[in-house]
Amino acid sequence: MKYPGLLPRVALLLVLGSGVASAQFGNEWVSFTEDPSRLAGGTISDPNHEVDFAWGDLNLDGWTDLVVVRKEPFSFPGKRTNKLLLNYAGVLTDVTKALANKSDVPGDEGFLTPTNDRDVVIVDVDLDGWPDVVTATTISVGDPKVLGHPRVYMNLGSDASGWLGLRHEDARFPQLFVHGSGAPVNPNFCGIGVGDVTGDGYPDLYFVDYDSGVAGWFEDPAADLDDRLLVNDGTGHFVDESLLRMDMTMLSSGFGAHAEIHDVNNDGFADVLKNTALVPYYVSVHYNDPKNQGYFNIFDKAHEGFNTYHFDVGDLNNDGRLDMITSEDNLDRYRYNLGNDPLGRVIWGPSKVYQFLAGADDGFASNNLIADLDGDGWNDAIYCDIDLDVPGFGRRIHIYHNPGGEVGSEITLREERQSAGPGGWVGVVGLNESDLRDGHDVAVFDIDNDGDNDMVLGRNPGTYAWMNGTDPAICQEDLGFQGPGTATLSVCGPALAAGKTATLLLESAPAGTSAFLAAGFSTTALPFAGGTIVAFPNILVPFVTDGAGEVSLAVPGGNGPNTLYVQFIVLDAGQPLGWQISNAVEVDFLP
Repeated sequence: MKYPGLLPRVALLLVLGSGVASAQFGNEWVSFTEDPSRLAGGTISDPNHEVDFAWGDLNLDGWTDLVVVRKEPFSFPGKRTNKLLLNYAGVLTDVTKALANKSDVPGDEGFLTPTNDRDVVIVDVDLDGWPDVVTATTISVGDPKVLGHPRVYMNLGSDASGWLGLRHEDARFPQLFVHGSGAPVNPNFCGIGVGDVTGDGYPDLYFVDYDSGVAGWFEDPAADLDDRLLVNDGTGHFVDESLLRMDMTMLSSGFGAHAEIHDVNNDGFADVLKNTALVPYYVSVHYNDPKNQGYFNIFDKAHEGFNTYHFDVGDLNNDGRLDMITSEDNLDRYRYNLGNDPLGRVIWGPSKVYQFLAGADDGFASNNLIADLDGDGWNDAIYCDIDLDVPGFGRRIHIYHNPGGEVGSEITLREERQSAGPGGWVGVVGLNESDLRDGHDVAVFDIDNDGDNDMVLGRNPGTYAWMNGTDPAICQEDLGFQGPGTATLSVCGPALAAGKTATLLLESAPAGTSAFLAAGFSTTALPFAGGTIVAFPNILVPFVTDGAGEVSLAVPGGNGPNTLYVQFIVLDAGQPLGWQISNAVEVDFLP
């Protein structure tokens, strides 16, 4: 045989109906390199500073900036100052003293005033085009409101001298009172969800309540504020309308650590999601009433039976629906959004655990994040490991690769690694277990504006910038030869060397119909070779297009140098001959 090295590749294509390549060690799907020169922020995290990150372009210069809120680790009341790191041409630089030191309260110095902040978001609260900053404060018993309540930092915009920075404006957030007694107390908030629930275009805020922890601090039941929904009045000031728009079942939390606002059921109205981790135990969705926007009529436990300390939502299988990942005391999990029931509630698929090539989940996860690390269009998952409540170290950050697959399928995410033994890279190429130990939070964004996502890891030992060195995505050569019909074929991703994976995608075909992949070692094996219809080849692999008229396959690299030619035949009763033929693609495999 002239191309013996390609025989395994053809066999692999024949069994890729699920679109997922078989798991193996050494899949170099994405790579990172630590670059200390990217951080000019001094001490950011350390054993005395827990951190939480938010990122966005605050000064509108085209570079993504980083906001860091800090406190004493775990459930203790120690206050810390926060940090503003502006991105100057790829270097995150501490400008807190110059540009985040203002307040409308005499004596207050903005970020330089120590506070007990647990979460932070960047959002344009007054819709003036300049992103602002909102924090969530916790465990501030006896402090004045200016220290113990969430703080809103307004973006001052720019003038001829440049960007003017952030100013804390205390009046934008109201004094909160205990339901029933009316006592004014400081909240114990751990997470902020942000989104427009009323439909007026202005972002609203949902704060999830962090009740007594297991260690270090216990809340007076008479001072329990529960969760709060703060509605934007249209000027960037907030009004507590919690009980006006929700009931107490929705607002009660035993140990709430995270909240988000998203249209989770795709009905056009923003819903609220939150978790409670210590009696009761669940992640819930509060559904916005389509007939009375801004008021919430359905409470639904989306994920329960576990100690869930954090969650995130995002589309893991590219079907346009928001899926969920959860941080647990034991095995971390994720669920796919399978559509809606007759009441409009999301039907959540069964909880799935992550796949490990070696080792296992080491428990007690915290902040997590859905993000596309390798730029292949399939979101991955990242978990930090330092418990929010109970002191202890020794675990590590986990990064789970989404290998892609059929759109809408329940894809299995896995932790890639170099080998079964110690010492190799884990999760992503470049980081070993010691680089991942004891993580508070991770920020994922393009630090150097080169088009791929980098990472900032806020760990107990310190804060580290890791730069993405992934090969740029390419599309394999399109040979044309298309017709009749509209079906198109592409193979895109990194160059197909060993350990690399690209995505073969048939699209714009009829939905729910038979499609046959023709594959061979030369263009003579294709049904439309050289622009002239030839006899259909013997090697035809059957598939069925999905509801979007697509077929998606993962194509692993290696076993080269070799070349494979591929083209699809798609049944279509609307065509004169009963079928469509896609364009052909030349797929080059490297060693």
